Amino acid sequence: MKQQNRLFTTGGFVRSLFKNKLRMGAILAVILAVAVLYKYSSVNAESVYDRYYTSYDLGTMRGNGTMDTLQEAYKLEEAFKNKNWSKVATLYNEESARSAKYYFLAGMADLELHQYQVAVEQFEAVLSENAKNHNTYFKDEAEYFLAFGYLMNNESGKAIRLLANIRQNKEHQYYPMANQISGIDMKILGLKSK
Repeated sequence: MKQQNRLFTTGGFVRSLFKNKLRMGAILAVILAVAVLYKYSSVNAESVYDRYYTSYDLGTMRGNGTMDTLQEAYKLEEAFKNKNWSKVATLYNEESARSAKYYFLAGMADLELHQYQVAVEQFEAVLSENAKNHNTYFKDEAEYFLAFGYLMNNESGKAIRLLANIRQNKEHQYYPMANQISGIDMKILGLKSK
């Protein structure tokens, strides 16, 4: 018993225990620093876009209007369903009476064609058209995909604000998808966009 007490009181055992804990702490600090540095360097607009962007799936659309407008809308929908993005853009450009649906589908086609500035303009037109007509057609969709357009158009600050608004609105159709985007990724994008 005396010998055991002497080990604790002389400091040899305590000193070596302290050194081991200090080494472990230093190793953990280095590992944490490397992990943080890796995360910070690997998160950018493209990585967030690649990880969280999913194409829009167009369901069955119905509308009322003249036979010509219904036929044009059907052509646009078919081109979209067939993922013929350039045809969607062509049909959009040929149509003079554009609705929120036309703007939205053209915006989605532009996202798929990596024409992000044009996509942003289309999604903003959906929101503008809806505000003008007091409608909400494709509003949630336009807001969500507009955020991705902003990301890829080097407007991360706008994307983060828009996604934050969606994440706060549990009634938003894309609330669950916006909440899947890592808060850490959004904070890193925010730091990098300043």
